[in-house]
Amino acid sequence: MHIITRNFFRLLRAGVFGQQDKVEPMSVWKWNRLFLLATLHGVEAEAYEGLEVLSDQFFVQIIPSEQRSQWAAMAVDARHSRPAPEKGEAASVEEALAEGMQRLSQALLTDHFWVGELLALGEQIREKSSAVHRDQLKKLISKIHLRKMAQLEGALLVQLMGLQPEELPFDIRKDTKAMEPLVDAIATAIPRGQLQLKFTQGNHIFVSANNTSGVKQHLRRSVRFMPFCPKDSILNIYTTFARSLTNIEE
Repeated sequence: MHIITRNFFRLLRAGVFGQQDKVEPMSVWKWNRLFLLATLHGVEAEAYEGLEVLSDQFFVQIIPSEQRSQWAAMAVDARHSRPAPEKGEAASVEEALAEGMQRLSQALLTDHFWVGELLALGEQIREKSSAVHRDQLKKLISKIHLRKMAQLEGALLVQLMGLQPEELPFDIRKDTKAMEPLVDAIATAIPRGQLQLKFTQGNHIFVSANNTSGVKQHLRRSVRFMPFCPKDSILNIYTTFARSLTNIEE
């Protein structure tokens, strides 16, 4: 995992969970890349809060004050631009966690603000884990076909968010190190959820993609999650293709 990504998740763990990790030394350029990554994931406020929590560390103190002020403004703007959470019908703790896991699964598959969903799920677990009826949650996870995906989500929560395996209210592999290469691959990839795959037809009878690298990246991502959610992975490929075809003028 790249140093920027490692420090990125250290800031998030500090900002959301108060975890004290030692940041690694980086140039101002790399710190700017880190906050670009936070912006792409929609977690600027959480990243800046982490910077504040770790502000007594030497390699945080040497960041220029004007740079810190710029990031603080980004964090404030991000807070104000976020829509107010919708108040839905009251649900049980188990249903709320299962819904959070389902949202994370979809966000991972589409590469759309998945870090924010991972943080939200981690916060849910920290707040409500003791009240969870594990057998009921297990049944809900099986009912919505997330049993395998729960293994990956658990590994992400442990390795990226710093949760302990015993904190998780659902069953995961005790040895999450086997998933480290996959977790690293997911964490290191710059999100491209905002990059829409577009197809053109022009004067030809065949439809072709105008961004082959985007197509390859999208296919690699879908294949990566095939062992955990095969039906959704295949459906994601087809729905993205079908949605992109609407860009073609008849």
